[in-house]
Amino acid sequence: MKVLTYGDIMDGGRSVFTSVAKLDGNRLLVSFMGVIRVDNPHKELKRYLDDLGRMLPDLDVEETEFDFTELLFCNSNGFYVIMDITELIYQSVDGPVTVRRLKVDDWQQETLPILLDVDEEEIGARTTFQDVAEI
Repeated sequence: MKVLTYGDIMDGGRSVFTSVAKLDGNRLLVSFMGVIRVDNPHKELKRYLDDLGRMLPDLDVEETEFDFTELLFCNSNGFYVIMDITELIYQSVDGPVTVRRLKVDDWQQETLPILLDVDEEEIGARTTFQDVAEI
């Protein structure tokens, strides 16, 4: 498994949110961990978004997994950065997408499908949700 790139949001000198993109063979794994509470997460995640935009088109990705099981909180500003990250990935790579989310988290159950835009036919056809017990 190879780490392609990652993005951090720092608060008081410590990381409060991290997203990591890894490649395991032909499988892209993107994890979302921690909390997004800042007013402008794009500012802190710009390099990550730029890296993804540059790297993904050259990769031979056959399937993708988004893992939200360690995302503890996301404010409304964070919604937009999650939408930008996932939209960039949907547009840059082909194949099925599995979304790991917590089974008992109402926010993840109700909001993630909206943020990922699964009502859009092309995205909905590629996306499967995997509900997992709390870690």
